[in-house]
This record gives sequence, C-alpha cells and structure tokens, in this order.
Amino acid sequence: MVFLSNKIEAKSYTHIHNIFFEQILPYIDSKYLKIYMYSYYLASNIEYIGAKSNEDIALSLNIDITEVLSAFDYLEKCNLIRKHYIENSSSDNYSIEFLPVNQYKQSQDISYEQEYLSNKNENLRSMYDKIEEIIKTHLNANDIRKIDTVIKNNDLAYDVVIEAFKFVYYNKKSANIIEVVNTLKSWIADGISTSNDLENNLFNINERYATYRKILKYFGEYRLPTKPEIKTMNKWLDEYCFSIEVIEKAIDETLKIKSPNFKYLDKVLDNWYNSYTENKNKNKANDMQYHVFKGQILDFLQISRIDTNNEKMLSFLYKNYPLSTILSAIKYLSKTTKISNISIDHIFDFITSSANKSNINDETVVSFGNITIDDMKDIFVQNKKIIQEKIKEKQTNRTTSYVQTPSLTGDELEKFILSKNDLDEF
Repeated sequence: MVFLSNKIEAKSYTHIHNIFFEQILPYIDSKYLKIYMYSYYLASNIEYIGAKSNEDIALSLNIDITEVLSAFDYLEKCNLIRKHYIENSSSDNYSIEFLPVNQYKQSQDISYEQEYLSNKNENLRSMYDKIEEIIKTHLNANDIRKIDTVIKNNDLAYDVVIEAFKFVYYNKKSANIIEVVNTLKSWIADGISTSNDLENNLFNINERYATYRKILKYFGEYRLPTKPEIKTMNKWLDEYCFSIEVIEKAIDETLKIKSPNFKYLDKVLDNWYNSYTENKNKNKANDMQYHVFKGQILDFLQISRIDTNNEKMLSFLYKNYPLSTILSAIKYLSKTTKISNISIDHIFDFITSSANKSNINDETVVSFGNITIDDMKDIFVQNKKIIQEKIKEKQTNRTTSYVQTPSLTGDELEKFILSKNDLDEF
C-alpha cells in the first residue's frame, strides 16, 4: 500500500497523467525513462526554472549528451514528444514539445508494428521472423521497439542481432529480451557490430558455442544445434580430443559425397579415432592413462605442482619409457647422488642423457582436445592406402569376372537364342 502523508502545495509538484503510469511506464525503455521524466519536469516548470539545453540536461543527470539525443529520438518515435528544429542550425539543435500521453499507444502500434509487417524492409522483417523461430514465440510491439532502438543507436548488422538471440538461447535455454539487449551491449563494447566482427571475436566469447556454429555452417545450417548434435560434437571434442582442424578435415571428406550429412561425418571421425587409438597403443610405452602415469611420478617425488616445461618432459617420458624404468631411475638417483630434492629435470636428463632436451619445446602435452592434423598424418596416409587397395581390388575382380565369362561359338549362340523363342511362329 502506498499513500501520501500530507497534501503538497500545487506549485511544488508536476502533474503527470494517470495514463502514463498505466500504459506507458510498464513498456518504456528504462534507459530513457529518467530523461523523459526530468525533461517533462523542466517543461512543466519552465516559467520558474527557465529554458534548458540538451547539454544542461546531460550535465544535470550526469550522463553523456549522446544518451539525451538517443532518448529524444526514441521518445519521438513513441509519439510522446515532437521536435521543433531551429532554422539554419545543426540537426541536434531543436526544442521539445511534450505531446498528450493518450496519443502514445496508437502511435507506438503504427511506428513499430507497421515497420515490422511492411514490405519496405524485407531484411528487417526476415530478421524478426528468424528471431521468432529461435525463441518459439511472437514478439510484441515493446520487444520490437527495444530491439529496433539498439540496432539504430549502434548501427548493428541484422545478423549480429540474430546471433545474439541464438547465443542467449543456447546459454540460458530461453531468450529474454533484456538478456539479449545486455548481450548486444556487451558485444558492442567489444567492438562487434558487423558479421565480420562477430566471426573474428566469437571464439573469444564462447569457444564451444563458436565451434558448434562453425561445424553446422559447413552444412549450410544457420541454426542452433539439436541435443543429439551437441552430444555427438561433444564426443568429437571431449572424448576423441580432436581439434577443430581435424574436424574440418573430416568435413572436407564428407562434402565429397553426393549427399553430405552429419551422420556420415560422425562415421568418418569414429573411424579416424579408432585408427588413431590402435596406432597409438602400438607405439605407446605405457598402457595406463597419462594422468595416472603423471600422478604416480609426482607422488613418488612428493611434488604437488609442475610448470609447462616439466609437463612437456613428463609427456615425452610417458610416450617413450615405461613407468617402471622411470621409477627405477628415481630410486637410483636417490641412492647414488647427493641431490636432496630430485626434480623432473634431473630424471629427464638422466634417462635421456639430455639428448632430447633441445627438442622438448616441440613436445605436445597430453591433454583434452589437442589431437591435431600433424598427429593424424599417419592415419590419413594409412586410410588413403586402404582406399586405394580396395579400389585396386575391385578393378581386379571386375577384370577377372570378364575373363572368366565363358565364350560361345556361333552354333551355340544360335541354339541358345532359338531355344528362347517359339519356332512354330517362324
């Protein structure tokens, strides 16, 4: 419950029509509300306060002049004010007339709904259609007005707005207009206003989302991934640890078939992973996972943390020496040297005789998502040989089948043909 403790003298307050609170306040952009209210107060009390400029309003409200100008553009579109431009002056030099608030709703419906439904701007209409597909509901006039304001105030490309809705829907499982507008403002602050800006920056904003988007675009899909697609792509990235370059290579192979599809791509990557795993197991010195190997060595040395260079050394040892050899080396160093705290460097130098230390910078640490094109080269060569052998085998079989086809003499051919016909009809 709200109430007035006492009546206020007429001269000390500003009249605002009830329609403003009932029909305008719930929908007006909060960013411009205080500018409207303060300007309305100035206009209502001009005989006491005097005329104020846009710069005066910005200074009083502690905001930038551009926010004041944007607010008046917005309020004019809502039919709440009318600008009166001063002759032979700049475009920002005008006086403001406040219109009766009962004209607000009618004008708002015309200025936004008609623009949305009009054929004058097909791109704008297409943008709103795509947004409604994403959020699975219709946009109301207030939603359209908020989106339109952000676009016009920041000169945003329509593709960027669509992507913001996809992005918010993907992360939040719903696309609240306020969330989308805040996302767009964040992108604008990062210098994103065009499709090219978005392509160059999206991986920094959300790498996983950008990866999904990039994969689907290869198939001409400009939509959010389905749950099964997300599950499959997560398998490639998290379980198989494939880099985006390896996935792109598989996409290239998929696009060579008559009807490229997601299922075929998954099969290609499954086969590559199986081949990679088989090949890796043949060449691997340890049959345990890297984190187990690393954990046992660190526990043995009583070390809790290592740097990147030591990580690379351990990765090299994991690929080339059994755990038993490394533990034996640690025991040997403990007994025969005066080193009080044996480190990864000591073990590496002792086992490899420092022969590989100069190349350790090229070592790839065993971790998720780092199987690169270089790691897969042997698999690609191996698969190519298998395909070539299969093609050769098919060609040989085809030739053999022709050679083994029995040849008929002229008499045998005649008997064969005649036996298939009714001789009485001749």
